[in-house]
Amino acid sequence: MSAVEAIFDLDIQSYLQGPGLMGALVGFGLIVGALTGLFGVGGAFLITPLLHTAFGIPYPLAIGSSLSYTIGVASSGMMRHVRLRNFELRSMIVLAPTSMVGAVLGAILNCFLQGKLGQDRYTLMMNVLFLLLLTATAYLIGRPNIKHHSGKSVLQRLPLPPYVNLPLAEPTRVSLPGLCALGMFVGVMKGMMGIGGGVLFVPLLILGVGLTAHQAVGTSLGVVVFSSIAGAIKYGLNGDVNLWIVMSLLVSSVIGVQLGAWICSRLRGRRLRRYFAILVLLIATVLAVQVAQGLLRSCLTSS
Repeated sequence: MSAVEAIFDLDIQSYLQGPGLMGALVGFGLIVGALTGLFGVGGAFLITPLLHTAFGIPYPLAIGSSLSYTIGVASSGMMRHVRLRNFELRSMIVLAPTSMVGAVLGAILNCFLQGKLGQDRYTLMMNVLFLLLLTATAYLIGRPNIKHHSGKSVLQRLPLPPYVNLPLAEPTRVSLPGLCALGMFVGVMKGMMGIGGGVLFVPLLILGVGLTAHQAVGTSLGVVVFSSIAGAIKYGLNGDVNLWIVMSLLVSSVIGVQLGAWICSRLRGRRLRRYFAILVLLIATVLAVQVAQGLLRSCLTSS
């Protein structure tokens, strides 16, 4: 089957098939969208592990489809922040292309590890990576909001020239190689795991670069759009993107975001973030069980 045929193929390797799978994906997209609108955190970091854990979709297909889904969601958010001028243009000009290169490298690394480790060990490795990611995410969401500080950021203190000024923000003399390395790191994470990156990337832009919270959110969305495009193209060429998965999630999540935002307006913010952190930890617990099962199978096989 060619890559183009795989993109439009309804016969997806999963626990469900046909209309049942599409209906479940629509419901899943509605839930993810509601969580996004309710807690103000993008749901892409949940989509990839849950597509694999709850639906049985192979990780490469889950990653490629998640990246494609992120393009639509992040583009909408980016345009809104551009209109509000909540972005730092010069940092985005540096971060976007480096993250695109990183996303392609991450996709190549994912494919290499899949062939090198074999299916069982590859799946175990991905479960471990997502377990670590979800645990870190739960911590970042549950703690108080990270605020912009007046001192020098990490990249301002980095003694690695040349330096660049960011005219739309306060930071001056930010290390250009450090900024490129940050974009590359975010891109590799996206290409390797298919995550949106906002939960981890926004704190990095605030603490590492020195952007304000609003600038960090807008800049993050812009970088995510470009890196997601690069990663989705790479996975699509391998046949690891499926339009039925993407559209089912995208259409229903748009409705879910509005529902979540309506509920959010009637509840208290700090408590909501704690509830979401608990939800993420519950998903991490499911992955921890799968990791334990995978390690047990590996030990029994080796013995």
